[in-house]
Amino acid sequence: MVAGLMVVAGSSGCTDSGSGGRMVDGTPASSVADIVKEASEFGGLVIPPDAKVLDARTDRGIDTSYRIALSTDSAGVNALLTGSGITPPLTRTYHVTVEIIAGPPLATSPSLLETGDRYQRPDGKHVSRDITVDERDQTTRYVHIQLFDT
Repeated sequence: MVAGLMVVAGSSGCTDSGSGGRMVDGTPASSVADIVKEASEFGGLVIPPDAKVLDARTDRGIDTSYRIALSTDSAGVNALLTGSGITPPLTRTYHVTVEIIAGPPLATSPSLLETGDRYQRPDGKHVSRDITVDERDQTTRYVHIQLFDT
């Protein structure tokens, strides 16, 4: 369920097709909003309505993966985790290997948190959900989501 998403065009290094779409290997790909909708269905995510989607990407090779970058506040992070049924608590981390697709570099973050779980989809397949939260200041949170079915 994705309601009230605000998509923000970010400078993500993707090639633009000239028609507002993305290019992947020379072929127009889904829009950011479409990718977020697919990812939400794929990984059981509930994106808070006030979160700003900075970028979203997918890769469909042998495995399927999605990456989403959001900007929100602490209430938005809590709404994402609770609404998506992610119960392991966020824990402080000092080393993150996640490759971000939007937002400031994690190396400059004053505080990093992470959590994750395995979600069982209605079709019985499992999806790994990794969440990294960059606590940039008192109100700003950059959330980096990785979903994959490896």
